[in-house]
Amino acid sequence: MNTARWTPRTPIDLAASIARFVRYGADLRSAVSNGYLYRTTSDGLPYRIRQTEDGGIEVGTGADRNLEAAVKESRFRLGETLPQAPLEEVAGRVPAVADQLRRMPGYRIPLNPAGLEVLVSSICAQQVNMRWANTTMSRLIRRYGTEVELNGVRWWRFPDAEKLAAADPADIRAMQFTTRKSGYIVGVAGAMVAGDLTGLEEDGNETVIRRLVALRGVGRWTAEWFLARCLARPDVVPAGDLGVRKVVSRYVMGAGKGEVLPEPDVRAAVESWGDGGNWAIHLLLERWAEEHAR
Repeated sequence: MNTARWTPRTPIDLAASIARFVRYGADLRSAVSNGYLYRTTSDGLPYRIRQTEDGGIEVGTGADRNLEAAVKESRFRLGETLPQAPLEEVAGRVPAVADQLRRMPGYRIPLNPAGLEVLVSSICAQQVNMRWANTTMSRLIRRYGTEVELNGVRWWRFPDAEKLAAADPADIRAMQFTTRKSGYIVGVAGAMVAGDLTGLEEDGNETVIRRLVALRGVGRWTAEWFLARCLARPDVVPAGDLGVRKVVSRYVMGAGKGEVLPEPDVRAAVESWGDGGNWAIHLLLERWAEEHAR
């Protein structure tokens, strides 16, 4: 095993940050074993990470040539690109964010640089709960993905764009996807293969949204999650997401239990959060998950 170690610029709680990988059932795209998180890079290289006693992050791969890429991706996935000062500024004005930041000071949001994986994951989650989205996603991965292994631990690499683009939507439909979602998945993969989505990381937020919503099955909700989790834009809050509307209504706007305020009201409530918005809203989503787990 080839290893490297890096020191986070602010403390990380790895256990809290990866808890969502098992919250909604087994996530085939990763494995958690003996304190390690096993993953593949966006190029499909297997690696593992763990937190050392002094708070550092150790990255391990099976080959020297993979190590630099794995270190770079692990830093991205654990939110090293997101600024903390704007989050602390939001916490100074929003008590619920401040409270959750005290509860989870080392929490980092779930970032993922693999664009196709993020888009397909969002399509799977459209109009269903997260557990069912994870179930159908796992079926898709088993059918079209590739099993990988590192140090005796096995998990799955997400299907590549070429394989999904060539899939028969009827075969995807047989996994209990809707007919529309089946077509959306094949279509998004086809757009990736054709190069229609290249250069998104260089575009401004509204340009990214405009390019993504041109695809069948991708609305502003999906595009904003892509900005937040794939491109790590610190100022993006997907205000049209039902979960986001629930947490902002409850914890920020003081709505009654079960009351969900309209998207425009939610968007206005978080508009001033600026570059702290992405991290802050994920903290509130964690608070919601904690409360409902209890």
